[in-house]
Amino acid sequence: MKKIAYILALALAAVSCSKGRNPSMTEPAEKVNLSVGVIAPGTRVTGITAQTGRNDSSDEAKVNTLQVFVFNGDVLDGYGTSSGSMEAAVSCTAGSRDIYAVINAPASLNAITSKTALLSAVSNLTESAANFEMIGNKTETLQADGKVTVPVSRLAARLVIRKITNDIGNTAQANDFKLESIYITNATGDVDYGKSSGYSPVTWFNRRGYEPDHNLGAFTYDAIPSAQQKIAKGASHNKAHYFYSMPNGFAGKVGLASGETAFTPRAVRMVIRVRIAGTLYNYPILFPALESNKSYEIDEVTITRAGNMDDGHHDPDDPDDNDEEKPIVGFEQGFKITVNDWTVVPVEGGRIEI
Repeated sequence: MKKIAYILALALAAVSCSKGRNPSMTEPAEKVNLSVGVIAPGTRVTGITAQTGRNDSSDEAKVNTLQVFVFNGDVLDGYGTSSGSMEAAVSCTAGSRDIYAVINAPASLNAITSKTALLSAVSNLTESAANFEMIGNKTETLQADGKVTVPVSRLAARLVIRKITNDIGNTAQANDFKLESIYITNATGDVDYGKSSGYSPVTWFNRRGYEPDHNLGAFTYDAIPSAQQKIAKGASHNKAHYFYSMPNGFAGKVGLASGETAFTPRAVRMVIRVRIAGTLYNYPILFPALESNKSYEIDEVTITRAGNMDDGHHDPDDPDDNDEEKPIVGFEQGFKITVNDWTVVPVEGGRIEI
């Protein structure tokens, strides 16, 4: 009898403990281990690195570093990183999660603890000077260990010109035609990782014209070697030139508006600088709004006459210093835009005549 009473007492104690358990003491959330891979855009550049000039082996889709953020709502639930690999390991809890992959970004992003903080963090074009920063995300319901693949795209936009032809009617001018440089102005230097429409860029390169102190190497400026400058009448410069900017949706302004005393945001232009019979001329080409991961391409520019005479100095805050952005009278151009990954956005007909 004593033995039976002892067993009953134990059972009653167990029931009592169960009823008295704190309801807030729940089991830990189930963990899952992920391998997160990326699908990077596969376009190869035809030759550019920002600081070292032309390099046919450079790759616009190269992945140097990968950082993976897994968010539960707005809260960081898991983080992983890798170098020189298209995959990174990360541990997080099970459930519906937003997974972000960031390529070639600064290591300082590892301090981020929320999705809001990640999307409001700023990417600088200078960080892409080695290899392009990219970002992508995917929502997945995670139930067990496995692999998730996230497509990513570049934050920068690309501008390309492939051919410049000398077709000047004046024989003396046509026989003394030297292409000195090609560059872009008003290149946007930063954007938030969320690519929000209301973002206001802080950094600009080549404001309203070429600025050696506000330039980003071959990303925004390309000097033509002296041996390649001279173009005979009817001949062409057939080397493609690539330039880069962060997204830019501003209007194409010329000069400064009434009341303005300093540079204000404006659309990107490409400037072709040619010395004709000893005089330096600028040929500015206005580009449409630039979007991330798109390529805006001109097949050919044919120069038929003198452009804007270079005034010999540049001041982005001078309202009258317009020789690198003023439209050339009679200049006709049209952009036909298609929307795809690193898309070719050609000038209509592939040709501009000036």
